[in-house]
Amino acid sequence: MLWNNYPEKLDNLTLQGAYQTLQGDPPAKIPPMVWLLENPSSPFALPGNIDLFGHDCIHLLLKKGFTSDDEAYVVGFTMGNDLRTNWLHLLIFKIFALFLYPPKYRISYQQLQILNEGLELGRKTQCKNLNQICLKSYGDRVLHELRAELSIAIEVSNKPNHFMAEEII
Repeated sequence: MLWNNYPEKLDNLTLQGAYQTLQGDPPAKIPPMVWLLENPSSPFALPGNIDLFGHDCIHLLLKKGFTSDDEAYVVGFTMGNDLRTNWLHLLIFKIFALFLYPPKYRISYQQLQILNEGLELGRKTQCKNLNQICLKSYGDRVLHELRAELSIAIEVSNKPNHFMAEEII
């Protein structure tokens, strides 16, 4: 199942166990335009690119649901966490995501701020290039312990249905 709000009960599951509760779109359902920029197999993938398993794991690590806002945050985080990301990559992604992605995958101008919040956390997180590590190898780790190991802490903001993640200091 995919959820709008992160179910707190997942925190005590392993990464693999929490992942197995998800029932997202299979790779064949991802539109070509999205695949082109976000999939590691694409020759045109931007920094922050990650496979679907890894992308869903980042949702779990950031305690993000699967709303459009949450998707913008997760993509922002993975781009910000990738040391190769520069201003041009961000500009290209924002143009594509605002205007060229299929409607279901587009982000709004308001969601640019959410994308930027994720980007900021990705840049501040000490463990870099999470999109390039094999998250399957962390499958037996309990989520809340894995977050601590990767220096990712979650703080709930005052906004309903919106989570802020901050780096552990």
